[in-house]
Amino acid sequence: MHKIILNFVITLITASIVFSCKEKKSTNNTSNVNETALENCENIEVEKHSTKPEIVELKENMIAFRKSLSNQLLTQGSTCLNNQRFYLWHNTPANARGKRDGITYGDLNEEQLKKFKSLMQLFLSADGYKKVNDITVISEGWLSEIKSDIWNPNFYSIDMFGDPEKSGSWGVQLDGHHCVVNFLVQGDNVSIVPAFLGGEPSKETFKGKQFDIFKEERDLALTLYNGMTLSEKDKAVTKSSNRELKVGAAKRPGNPDPYTNNYDYSIFKKGLKYDEMSESTKEHLIILMKEYVYNLNENFADVWWNDINTHINNTYFVWIDNVDKPNATSQFYYRIYNPYLWVEFNTENVTGANRNNMAPWNHIHTITRIPDNPSSKNGGDYGKFAQIINKNNPKTLLEHYTLADHHSKSKTFFDYKLTTNNLAKKTHIH
Repeated sequence: MHKIILNFVITLITASIVFSCKEKKSTNNTSNVNETALENCENIEVEKHSTKPEIVELKENMIAFRKSLSNQLLTQGSTCLNNQRFYLWHNTPANARGKRDGITYGDLNEEQLKKFKSLMQLFLSADGYKKVNDITVISEGWLSEIKSDIWNPNFYSIDMFGDPEKSGSWGVQLDGHHCVVNFLVQGDNVSIVPAFLGGEPSKETFKGKQFDIFKEERDLALTLYNGMTLSEKDKAVTKSSNRELKVGAAKRPGNPDPYTNNYDYSIFKKGLKYDEMSESTKEHLIILMKEYVYNLNENFADVWWNDINTHINNTYFVWIDNVDKPNATSQFYYRIYNPYLWVEFNTENVTGANRNNMAPWNHIHTITRIPDNPSSKNGGDYGKFAQIINKNNPKTLLEHYTLADHHSKSKTFFDYKLTTNNLAKKTHIH
C-alpha cells in the first residue's frame, strides 16, 4: 500500500515539474508567439531593412520593446501590416465608449513603458515628444482627478503592425484621448501621420507642473494673422462661430478614419494662396508649418519638408473667428493645405464635466496629415501602408483616372507600382 502511494506521489511531482517547465518555456518564448500572432498575415510586398543608422536604431528599439512583453501582451498587441485596425483610431476617452484594440499603458510595467517611450523619443523631435507626454501624462492626469474611470493616462493603447525583425516595413500606433500618432517605417521612409493632438486643458498646472501644450501653434498663428495686410485678410479670414476640424477623426468611436482612399482634398484649395502673400506673411506661414512638420525627428522631417517646399506655391491658408481682435484667450480656427501637408487647429468648446472650471479656448484639437497624393515618393496618410491595406485598389481619384479603362490615355506616372487585373477591369463602375 505504501509503495502504491509513493509511486502516485512521484508521478504527481514529475507531472508538476514537466508542466512547470512547459509553462516557463511558453512564457519566455516570445518569437514563437510572435510568429503565431502574425502567421495568418497575407504575403505582401515589403521593403528591405534600411541601413540608415537612425532607422536601424528605431528597429532595434522596437524589437527590444516587443521582446520585453509577455506572450499574451505581444499576441494581443500584434497584427498584420494590412489590418484595417490602422484606421480604427479616435480621439475620445478610451473606455467611455468601449475598449480600443491592442494593449494599454496600464498593461505595461515600468520598464516596458520606459522602452516604449524611448522608442517614441526616437521617432519624434524633443518638442514633439514633449507635446505627446504633456497630453498623455500631465493634461490627462489633470482630467483623471475629475473622473478617472473615463480620463486616465493608463488608457492609451498601443497597436503594433508587421514584424521589424523580418522586414523593413512595420509600424506602431499610439491611440487614445487627444493623442493619436501613427509611427510608420517603410524602408528608408519614416512618417507619423495622421497625427491627432489635442488638450483639455491645453494650458494649466498639474501637481506643480505648468504646461501650455500648443503655445507655439497658437502664438505663431496669431503672429501670422496680425501681420497680414487687409487685402490678405479679405481672402483668408471668415467671421463665424461655426468652427470644426474638416478632416479630423471619425464622427463616432469605432468607425474607421473616413478620410482615406479617395478623399478629395481639392475642395480645400481656397483662402489665401502662398503666391498671393507678402514676403513677411510667407515667412510667418513657413515657421508655422514647420512647427507641425518638425514634431517628427529632424532626420525624417527634412525629407517631408522637401516635398512640402517643392510645392509651396500651392499652399492655402484659412482663418475663422468671430471676434474683432483674436488673441490667445479667444476662440479661433485655422487651416493649412499643401499637397504634402494638411494642418487644422481649432479651439473647441469645453466638455460638460469641465464647463464650470475651464475657459472655452482651453480645449484644443489639431490634426496633421499628408493628403493622399500619389506623386509623393513617400506616400500620404499611413505612408505606403494605405496601398497595402486597400489591397492595391485605387486609393485616390488621380489613380482612378489612370487605372480605369475609359481614362487609359492618361500619361500620369506614379512612384510606386500600380496593378490591375482582368476582374477589376470587367467590374469597373462609377
